[in-house]
Amino acid sequence: MGQNADDVTGSCIYVTFCGKKILLECGLFQNNNYLDSYNINSEKFSFKPSEIDYVFVCHTHVDHIGLLPRLTKEGFIGKIIASHATAQLMKPLLYNCVFILESEANVLSYKYKRNYSPIYTEEDVRNTLNLIYEYDDLHKIYDLDDVVSFQWYENSHCVGSRQLQLILRDNNGVRQSILYTSDIGSLNTKNHYLKDTEIPTEFNRITIMESTYGEPGRVNKKTRKFDLEKLKTAVETVIERGGSVIMPAFSFSRTQELLTNLYQIFHDTDFKYNIIVDSMLTCDICDLYTTILKDDDLELWNKVCNWKNVKFVKEKEESIFYVKDHTPKIVLSSSGFCTNGRILSYLHEYLQDENSMVIFSGYTGADNSYLSYRIKNFKENKVIKISGDPVENKADCISLGTFSSHANRNELIEYGSKINTEKLVLVHGSQTAKNSLKDDLKTAISKQDKSHKVIVSSKDMVIHL
Repeated sequence: MGQNADDVTGSCIYVTFCGKKILLECGLFQNNNYLDSYNINSEKFSFKPSEIDYVFVCHTHVDHIGLLPRLTKEGFIGKIIASHATAQLMKPLLYNCVFILESEANVLSYKYKRNYSPIYTEEDVRNTLNLIYEYDDLHKIYDLDDVVSFQWYENSHCVGSRQLQLILRDNNGVRQSILYTSDIGSLNTKNHYLKDTEIPTEFNRITIMESTYGEPGRVNKKTRKFDLEKLKTAVETVIERGGSVIMPAFSFSRTQELLTNLYQIFHDTDFKYNIIVDSMLTCDICDLYTTILKDDDLELWNKVCNWKNVKFVKEKEESIFYVKDHTPKIVLSSSGFCTNGRILSYLHEYLQDENSMVIFSGYTGADNSYLSYRIKNFKENKVIKISGDPVENKADCISLGTFSSHANRNELIEYGSKINTEKLVLVHGSQTAKNSLKDDLKTAISKQDKSHKVIVSSKDMVIHL
C-alpha cells in the first residue's frame, strides 16, 4: 500500500504476482505546504520503476496520475493502461502539472535560498504519453499476457473514470482477482455525462476501496434540486444589484458540470449576462469534451458550448480585461482551492465588492493555509491576504454541497457491504474516516449475510492474496 493508504492523496498501490509487477495508479501527493509535497513526491520509490510491467490508471485526477512522468524519468518503459477518455485527458493535465511543479520549485528556491529542481519536465511528460495504451470497453476481459488480464466497471467519479478488476493467473492457471475502486463516484449520480457507479457482483479475493467521505456526518442532506434553486436565486440576486458571481472551480469535471447547470437554468430565459470560463487548462479540457463525449452527452455539451452567453478565455490579455470590467457577469475559473491560477486575480478584484458573491461548489481545504478555506470560513475577517496583498473582504459567500464527485458515507457502506470479496481494504481516507467506516461496514456486512473482513490500511502495509 502506498501514500494513499494513510491520506486522501498520492494514490499508488504496488502489486506483484508470478514475476509480474504492477502499479494501480501513480499520483502526486498534494497539500498546501510546498516543501512537504516536494519532499514526499521526491522520495525514492519502494520499487524499481524499470521493472514495472503495467500501470493501470482509473481516472485523471492529479493525485492519481501526477507522478507518472517521474516514474518514466526513472526508467519505467512498460504500458500505461487507461480508458479512451482518460488517455486523452492525461495530456493537458500532466503538462499543467509541469507548470505547477516548476512554479512551486521556484517559490521554494527563493524562500530557502537553495536550488529546488522540478521533479520532472515536459520531456518526461512526452515520454510518458507515448506509453499509454487505450482499452475502452466496459465488462470486456482484456488479456495483456499469460498472467495479467483485466476488465473495467462503471464509475461515476468523472468522465473516463473506471473501476478495475485485475485478474491474475498463476503457472497452474489458477485465477485470483483484485477489485480496485479508485475514487468512487455516486451510486446515484446527479452529475451530467456520467453513469451510476456499479457494484460488481463477481467474487474478488481482495477489494481495495476508497474512504474519502468515510467520516461520520459526510452525508449531505440537501438535494441537487435544492442546490440548483440556491444557485439560480444567488445569480439573479447578485446580477440585479450590479455585482458579479465568482465561482472557483476545478478545471476538469467540476467546471463543465457547473456550466451545464447554468445553461439548463438560464438558456431559455432572457438572461443576457456573460459567463466567463477563464483558464487555459479548463478551455483545453472543454475542447476535449467535444471529442470524447458521445450521443446525447455530446449533443448537450455542444449546446452548452455554443450558448451565446458563454465566453471561453485562453489569452492572458483577455483575462485581464474581464477582471477589470465590472459589468455584471459569472466567472468560472481555477483553481478550486484558490491556490493558484487566474481565480486569484478575480478574487483580488471582487472580494472588495459588496455587491458581488463567491460561490464554492466543493471541498475548500482543511485549514486556513487554503485561501478558499479562509474566504469561506473567516467572514468575520475584514481583510484577507491574496498573494501577499491585503484585500478587503466585503463580498458575500455561499457554498453548494451536492456537487462532489465522491460517494458519500452511506454509499460507501452500501457498496462495501454488497460486494463479494474475502478482504475489503480501506484506503484513500483519514484514519478517522477509515476506522469509523470499518465499524459501520462490519454491521452492514453482517446484515447482508456476508462475512468478508474489513482491513484499515496503513502505508507500506503488505496484503497477501
